[in-house]
Amino acid sequence: MNDPRHPRPRRTVTRLAASRVIFVVLASAALAGCGVRLETPPPAEPSPDAVEQVRARTVDDALQLEADATALLAAAPPEAVQAVLTDVVTFSTAHAEQLGGEYVSGLPTPTPTSTPSAPPAPTLETLLADLATAEQAAAADADAVTDGDLARLVASVSVARSELAARLSAATALPVPQEQADDSAPAPTPTTGADGPTVADLDALALVHDQAGFGLEVVAAKLSGDQRSAAQSSAAQHRSESDDWARASGSAGTAQDPRRAAYTLPTGMDDPAVAQGTARSLESSVADTYATVVARVPAGMRAPYVDGLRRATVAARAWGATPVAFPGLPEQAVPAPPG
Repeated sequence: MNDPRHPRPRRTVTRLAASRVIFVVLASAALAGCGVRLETPPPAEPSPDAVEQVRARTVDDALQLEADATALLAAAPPEAVQAVLTDVVTFSTAHAEQLGGEYVSGLPTPTPTSTPSAPPAPTLETLLADLATAEQAAAADADAVTDGDLARLVASVSVARSELAARLSAATALPVPQEQADDSAPAPTPTTGADGPTVADLDALALVHDQAGFGLEVVAAKLSGDQRSAAQSSAAQHRSESDDWARASGSAGTAQDPRRAAYTLPTGMDDPAVAQGTARSLESSVADTYATVVARVPAGMRAPYVDGLRRATVAARAWGATPVAFPGLPEQAVPAPPG
């Protein structure tokens, strides 16, 4: 039996703890009743992953190019320059929209503590430099990003910017400040499968180059002068590249070689306009195929295919192709407005 003169210490401790809990609860209630709120840290800005960084960077560059070209248009430049600047605005707006626009976290925007100074007004020289820099950044991102579909889109944006820079340079007689990519054919890689392009991808390039070579040989036979020489040179280059890709895939000289003895061409090839249109179509098909392969090749191995897209786009433009916002992406072709 417990001695009533010596109560158990355990009960005393329990009652003291309970009293403290009641006090804390009452104190918290009193604070709440007085409108006092305990401070909580503000929500943290989400950290974008590598794919989002590529998307956001390409969008930011597009919006800056659009803003600078719009400002330059306000100065009423010569008609030839105005036409290119209008395309810079139109294409860059389309790029930003197709990439999803600016990232918005939904968190409150911090109030600036000072008024930022206005950036310097753009000039044609700075726009040319920005186009070249943005083109190179997009090309590097297209090679590095892990998302294949985004790589294809960003590669197309890169080529569009390269084309805009070349056209603005021609319209203004100003040089593009950055070094331009080499126009020689990319070296095919024999690596296929999980660590590189598939046999099907390489065979697709062998086939489209062979078709372009065949078609341009016919175009050359229908034209004369410089156009004939240009078609002959281009046809030989396509035939050579076709051989390279077929050897890279391992299909050259085998029953699996996808190339054919002849290809169907449009009727009316005796008409120079039809012949030139055929040349444009053939080069555009090469560009489309390179863009498709960009999406299928692993990150870090896409540079030759991004460059192939660029070279085919340049070749199509040489035959009079209308500039578009998304070279190599026929499902999103946006022709430049007339003028």
